[in-house]
Amino acid sequence: MTTGGAAAEVRMVLGVARLGEADLRGWWSCHGLDRAGSFVLSRAFPRTAGPAGLELDMLSARRRHEDALARRSNALHLFSDGLPFRRWASAWLSEQKASSVADPIFDELARWEVSSGEASLREQAGEPEPGQVLADGLRLGQLKGSDLDDDDMLAAIARRLTAAYADLGDVFRAPYFDLAG
Repeated sequence: MTTGGAAAEVRMVLGVARLGEADLRGWWSCHGLDRAGSFVLSRAFPRTAGPAGLELDMLSARRRHEDALARRSNALHLFSDGLPFRRWASAWLSEQKASSVADPIFDELARWEVSSGEASLREQAGEPEPGQVLADGLRLGQLKGSDLDDDDMLAAIARRLTAAYADLGDVFRAPYFDLAG
């Protein structure tokens, strides 16, 4: 499957993971697809450096979100276990490791600058909706457990979360939803 056929949610997770890298917004101190990371990873993993780099980005993003949100289990963010998006992206990256042809998204994301990355995320997710700043988080609202079983609702959640990252700037506040319950 190419990224043209990949779920929009996977593209958004990968884009946010890349935007947070050290050479762009620097929200997490990771170098998955930047020049330094590409240099190191291409020597260690010549065929799978791109997927490995984005996996490292997602791990760093997850940890940064958990720290910012005080490891609250009811805070649902793009990289949390409570939402399926990180798992979908991880599965897609695993498929890419087995593919004989690298997907173009790896080169596309590696070429990003801050402005092009944010513009791409806005194009995918739309304009951000206001949230409530609470400590190191940006609360976008509250979800019910039943919301997580609705595919249309999950797509809307992914778009709202992604749009928030495109508008954060250099000061990281982890966009999240509270899970009611």
